[in-house]
Amino acid sequence: MRKIKGFNLVELIVASVILAVLASVGILSYRYFIKRSVISVLENAVMVNAQLVQAHYDINGYWVTDLPGEDPNDPGNLTTNEELEALGLAPRNLSDEFIMRIFELEGYPNIIAREKIGKNKYGIEVSYHFKTKKLKVEYK
Repeated sequence: MRKIKGFNLVELIVASVILAVLASVGILSYRYFIKRSVISVLENAVMVNAQLVQAHYDINGYWVTDLPGEDPNDPGNLTTNEELEALGLAPRNLSDEFIMRIFELEGYPNIIAREKIGKNKYGIEVSYHFKTKKLKVEYK
């Protein structure tokens, strides 16, 4: 009589369940670490620009948002790379996935960095307001 070697159905099901649990934990961990890295990149970019805007104010005595813009109804709204780079600020697009803006809010500059809207985005927006001097992270 020959003995057939192999796995029975219960062993295959147990192995499949273990692999599924490990895969789901791995995917959740990966998404968490990617989300934390996006937040870190945005926070760093906002704080670098906040230091540069504060240095501009300390040297010149006025905020960069007090400069007249092209549109007289919207002075100091810095939304293009050229406007930010002309003042020595970091460019708006950190990469193809992020956007940065500097504008006036309640008489003080406000800096916002966020992800571009698209597929598989977290909806993270990081802002710094010079009146409150607080860095705020929001999920939309």
